[in-house]
Amino acid sequence: MNPGASEYGAVRTFGGRAAPSGSRIIAAIARREILLASRRKLVRLLFLFSVLPPIILTVIILVRIFAEQMTNAKLGFDPLLPFLHFQTIPVAVLAFGLGTPLVAQDRAEDVLFLYATRPVSPWHYGLGKMLAVALPCFALLLFPGLVIGILRLGITREVDTAAAIALVAKIGFAGLVVAWGYAGLTVGPSALTKRARWAQLLSFALFLIPGFVVSAVGQLTGTDLPPAGAATAITELLTALLDDGKWGVASTLVLVGYGFLGYWITTARVKREMIP
Repeated sequence: MNPGASEYGAVRTFGGRAAPSGSRIIAAIARREILLASRRKLVRLLFLFSVLPPIILTVIILVRIFAEQMTNAKLGFDPLLPFLHFQTIPVAVLAFGLGTPLVAQDRAEDVLFLYATRPVSPWHYGLGKMLAVALPCFALLLFPGLVIGILRLGITREVDTAAAIALVAKIGFAGLVVAWGYAGLTVGPSALTKRARWAQLLSFALFLIPGFVVSAVGQLTGTDLPPAGAATAITELLTALLDDGKWGVASTLVLVGYGFLGYWITTARVKREMIP
């Protein structure tokens, strides 16, 4: 479906059709991409696979509660942090499925000029594509936090209302940062090529190689270096928020930086090709 003016919510005025606001254009692009992605069988399967872990976690917590009531003893096992570490993996796979084809497909089909004939700027395009990846990922990362907060407040009664809200806020913050990082790591490489498969390879390399290099340097020099790769930064961020990690700020900066790098690459690339 080619982008049309009606998609961007243009409003009628006394002088004709007025240009829609930037927020409506961005929302329309993101909504359109999410809708198109939801029709792909692979994306639907990845989404369902991302929803399963929170359900499994809920079952584990309920089983733990039942076992503690039966034995009258605290098991002392909190699955939250290991689970969140695991949950980022299927969400990352979903991000690859959503983000790597987005710009590459538009470039391969030579449709970027169609956006230029509408009230769409490169930054509208870039942010809309980024949000099409970030919003579903954020929802899937926030959902477990809501489930855990409700369980701990209403069923296990391990925390009070303030502590439950604080827990959900921490997981929500981590989800926001991680989702933005995922968007940059997938949409940015997509803008560099016209083939989704090459975008996937670039994205995967960017996801793992920087962290591997920094880890190797740290081992060779015997120093504890801050995270540089996305995978390590995600682990360190969650540990800092929910346990006692020390690289929370550095991890946040790394992931936010990857997000803005992907956004800058996307807008810079389409600016050169978005010519009516």
